[in-house]
Amino acid sequence: MKTIFVKDYDEMSKKGYEFIKEVIQTKEEPVISMTTGGTPRGIFKLFVEDINNGLDIRDTTIMNLDEYIGPKEAVYTVRTFMYENLYNKIHVQPKNIFLIDGSTNNPAKEIARYKAILDQHPRDIQILGLGTNGHIGANEPGTPFDSTMFLAKHEESTIQSTMKEYGITREEVPTEMLTLGFTEIFEAEKVILLVSGKHKAKAVKALLEGEITPDCPATALRNCDNSIVIVDEDAASLLEKK
Repeated sequence: MKTIFVKDYDEMSKKGYEFIKEVIQTKEEPVISMTTGGTPRGIFKLFVEDINNGLDIRDTTIMNLDEYIGPKEAVYTVRTFMYENLYNKIHVQPKNIFLIDGSTNNPAKEIARYKAILDQHPRDIQILGLGTNGHIGANEPGTPFDSTMFLAKHEESTIQSTMKEYGITREEVPTEMLTLGFTEIFEAEKVILLVSGKHKAKAVKALLEGEITPDCPATALRNCDNSIVIVDEDAASLLEKK
């Protein structure tokens, strides 16, 4: 695992986006798997600007890390985020858009469908965010490091973060999510974890200075040679060594 320290959120976004842009410009048929939420919004903004200024994504496949269980058009879904922050804002669409269906009545069947897509489209890059409790995707604390795509139940801290991010009530907030497991995450050629803000500082300290344990899921990245963690100054503020 490689760690890159940057000044602030904007620099984190720029550095993370550089990896995405490099893949698109150097691979014949790039495959990118995105995360959603507050952390990658800056990356999406840069991505949209470049596409609308001529970055060619006609041979690019875009996938996602996870999806909430709930109606497709709900404000909090990954699908909604991807269309509002990317697909509805660009003039040229990617070759393939593969979204997980969180409205399914048969999670096992949907998992099998998406795992087949993953097998057919090996990812060049997987973008991740870090939860305040150390989760990546919906791999919450206690998830085995050999997990494969599964239906996850959110911890309370994740539920609260979702409510805050999307301005929804306790009655509206989703509590389950279909997510790639560690196994699928680490199959990507490059895994990029983005972290910004003082509210993530405890999780960053556990990630970089704590023991490798499922109690902090992101510590699995330390056993992943192809992983890169990009951390801003606020998120790194509790580290003893930088």
